[in-house]
Amino acid sequence: MAGMKKLPAFFWAIAVIWFFAVEETPGAERYMDSTRIDFFTRAQEYLFNDRFAAADSAYAAHIEREPEDPAGYLFRAAGLMADMSDREENAHSDQFHELLDQTDRLTLRILETCDDETASWMYLLRGHMQAYRSLWESRFGSFLTAVKKGFAANHEYKAGLELDSTLTDLYAGIGSYHYWKSAKAGLLRLVGVFKNEKDKGIAELRAAAARSLLHRELARSALIWIWLDKQEYDSASMLASQFVRKYPEGKTFLWPLAQALFRRGQYAEAGETYRTLRSKLVRSPGNYYNLIEVDYFITQTHNWQGEDAQARKAARRLQEYYVEIPRETLKRQKDRINFMEKIIAR
Repeated sequence: MAGMKKLPAFFWAIAVIWFFAVEETPGAERYMDSTRIDFFTRAQEYLFNDRFAAADSAYAAHIEREPEDPAGYLFRAAGLMADMSDREENAHSDQFHELLDQTDRLTLRILETCDDETASWMYLLRGHMQAYRSLWESRFGSFLTAVKKGFAANHEYKAGLELDSTLTDLYAGIGSYHYWKSAKAGLLRLVGVFKNEKDKGIAELRAAAARSLLHRELARSALIWIWLDKQEYDSASMLASQFVRKYPEGKTFLWPLAQALFRRGQYAEAGETYRTLRSKLVRSPGNYYNLIEVDYFITQTHNWQGEDAQARKAARRLQEYYVEIPRETLKRQKDRINFMEKIIAR
């Protein structure tokens, strides 16, 4: 998960992984009880530390215990998406879509007979289901389909809030939608097709961070990418650093931390953060997209500091794995590769 270059159109904050808090708030608790909260809290910590296989096993065990609970299928799909995003590989596509299809079927079945509070949770799960479909499409499928799924996710979140306004978790999804829809709308926002709802999205994410049952940390993590987008690099690096300290085995928050430091002109610190990322990436490089990204930025940090010899040394690392890079990755990272080849040649 590299810098802003890899930010999806509307739902990056949903794609990052899930974060859960154990402290409960009044209302909206009938479905998501303390037992489920405790399980998903423990299971998701595997994802925070890049332990994707362990997370998948935990979700599979939950599905076996509670085959009628749609959350198990959704969260397992979320874990697979996290793994695919981490490796930049479409490695679990069939299973990912099957799990989301099952989430769809089970939530619709429950909605036929449940009370409003439970229905609100079902719409939350359905919103996330559509958000993950949007994320998958933005990375591996159709951009237009990704946009449609993004709108569908927002529709589900709003339906949930209409039934139970105490379920503040819904604001984690709605807030991300409102901000990134506005940020990525471009000309459509300028001519009035889309409202500028950036501030509204930030306020909604802050509400989720303060009061939600499951999404307090997710909402906080979403703000990291928003601060990067708003060029508020001090806020981004401070918040990212907190998450890095909390989950030191993972890579997720090293990416925005490195970007914030780089954009703030702290090239030595950014380089050190990228080198930490590289040490983790080489253990499982995937399709090499992320390794190219890291080597590019390490080269750039030396380049900006006038360290020509170190820049060439960093760029030459590309040659160690170049022949193993898939053709599609070579195409996607053409600009980064060209830059490093120029540094090597000079």
